[in-house]
Amino acid sequence: MQKIHASPGAYERRRGWRGWMAAISMGMLVLILSLILDGCGGGDVAGVGSGGSGTASGTVSGFGSVIVDGVEYADTRASVQRPDGAGALQSSSVKLGQRVRLVFDSSNNAQSIEVLSQLVGPVTALPDYNGWMQVLGQWVRVVNNNSDPTRSSPTVLDGCSGVAAIASGDTMEVFGSWVWDASKSATVLVATRMERLAVAPALVQLGGVVQGLSGTSFRLNASNGTLVQASSLPTDLADGAVVQVWATQSAWAAASSSVPLQATLVLRSETSAADLATGQALRLGGLASQFDASARTVVVQGMTVQLAAGLVLDEAALARGEFISLQVQRVGDKLVASSVDVRSGSAPNDDLGGKTLLIGNTSGINWNTSSVQFSLRGVQVQAAAAVIDNSCKAVSLTAQISVRVEGGVQTPGQPVTATRVQCSPAT
Repeated sequence: MQKIHASPGAYERRRGWRGWMAAISMGMLVLILSLILDGCGGGDVAGVGSGGSGTASGTVSGFGSVIVDGVEYADTRASVQRPDGAGALQSSSVKLGQRVRLVFDSSNNAQSIEVLSQLVGPVTALPDYNGWMQVLGQWVRVVNNNSDPTRSSPTVLDGCSGVAAIASGDTMEVFGSWVWDASKSATVLVATRMERLAVAPALVQLGGVVQGLSGTSFRLNASNGTLVQASSLPTDLADGAVVQVWATQSAWAAASSSVPLQATLVLRSETSAADLATGQALRLGGLASQFDASARTVVVQGMTVQLAAGLVLDEAALARGEFISLQVQRVGDKLVASSVDVRSGSAPNDDLGGKTLLIGNTSGINWNTSSVQFSLRGVQVQAAAAVIDNSCKAVSLTAQISVRVEGGVQTPGQPVTATRVQCSPAT
């Protein structure tokens, strides 16, 4: 298995020469198509990340700097923010399992990071044996183990010792991928991170995919889903878009199947073609949904992506709804993928953030016990003696060292289980 690289530019290097030759060829195809389409009336729309930079949308899979879907971005100069219910951006922090959107330069230096929570509010249906639960009436699926058919990593569960400790009415902040689920006849959130909040916020936050848009109202996630009404909506909002919706606690309590939820704010939460300049890169990670082999399209986080002509890919993995990573560009008014990697693929594209990598400085840890539990970069880690390198066991308790952990979450609510721990002088 390919390990997650821990240096800027890891995304480029992990593909190898063959992968990059294919990507370059597809990139030229996309560029030619964009020139043709622009000549037919498709114009540039300057958006977030314009001016030679790129945009990435995916899941935080570790920290060296910050790692998103297995790609490391230097974040020393990056602002970290999240939107609030008043439409302002507030300072925030990045945590394992969050969905984020970041803008980066040609050297993989993150310039800005936006934290994108999908749901913030009370648990309205407790998890069942298969991990199905509801938050704010929206379907959420907790990934319980590494054998999930989507190749999703187990859900990071913070503030609870396990799924069984979740109680009705608990305020949860949930991150993940929105996908269509035929068994629920609805778009559901496959959770990458759930955090129980000690204090309920003044505003609840719903999210999901817009359906039945009419005027300033729409349904969330299903034809009979939560009815949302707002005084105004984003001008480019359309059916199929992923949104964030804020409302007061009292408005949430008053809403019903026929009484609309009166929203204080509705924001479109994912990148669209209009946000990108022609030819600008978008690295997009998430679960494949609604793959259409005939039209050669796939939906990821509410975004319909056209697969470039001639692009060879694992169509069966897309049909199964596996975790994928796409290199996308704007071509006219469409998003076109020049490459698609799947997490179940062969090396060097078989990770995509499926493993957790943590690198940070620490001290005061006794590495010479049968099992060591410690915190690194705000993440709890459990390491058996067999996976701890001698480079750690030889250091004194007082020495400041740099620790590198490879591993992953095995069970929601439990620490990251290390598969390898190495130490070196602190940087």
